[in-house]
Amino acid sequence: MKTTYERTISTLESEQGYFFILKNKLSFFPKVGSSFPLTDGHVKKEAKIESYHCECQGPDKPHDHYYVRWSGLAKGDHLIVKHSLRDEHLFSIEIEE
Repeated sequence: MKTTYERTISTLESEQGYFFILKNKLSFFPKVGSSFPLTDGHVKKEAKIESYHCECQGPDKPHDHYYVRWSGLAKGDHLIVKHSLRDEHLFSIEIEE
């Protein structure tokens, strides 16, 4: 099992205060809608995978976008979420500017 999820933050993500979860990476995280602890250094916050319906690829290709709310992200930040091998319920986040 892969132990990290990485992405570069887009303008939309930084403006909206969340980071996207790619659909093919959803299995890395807990089930959509359930809360989980996400640790940033010594600060632990409750996070949750949320979604919204979208037709950005046209009305013939409706789909959902998945995301986690996280404030303080800037366009171009490199985000790394790590999943603990010792405890499947523990996740940590690192943000590299």
